[in-house]
Amino acid sequence: MVSVERLIDEHAQISARADALMRAVATASPTMLRTMIVGLDTELTAHLATEDLEVYPHLLAKGDLAQREAAEIAMGDFDQLAAEWRAYVNEWTADEIESDRELFIEASKRVLSALSARVRIENEILYPLALASGTITLREASARVMAG
Repeated sequence: MVSVERLIDEHAQISARADALMRAVATASPTMLRTMIVGLDTELTAHLATEDLEVYPHLLAKGDLAQREAAEIAMGDFDQLAAEWRAYVNEWTADEIESDRELFIEASKRVLSALSARVRIENEILYPLALASGTITLREASARVMAG
């Protein structure tokens, strides 16, 4: 069982990477920007895998009707964001960034803003629902005890 403490810590790391990328979009080299995108993608992919395995299926199974509906709506919205993120990662190679920096900046603003909104929704709404339903624990030490 995963903890809300771990999930929020991962969100903080993802947000820090996203913020650093946004601060760098106008001035960093295309190669550096691509490296930052790949690093964020790696961290985000691992986090999403945890949520897909340890949070959402259990929230759908254990939650009351309102919790299940909130999870279903969020999952649908997040599937769209995941597709947008995947397109962003695939499209913005170093060469593409170099060829149209202004479009890259706009694309980055859109996708990173959506990612930030997702983090807020999970931290403020979905994780508390999962905690209340017993889907996740509060602290990481509790999660290790429950798993062991």
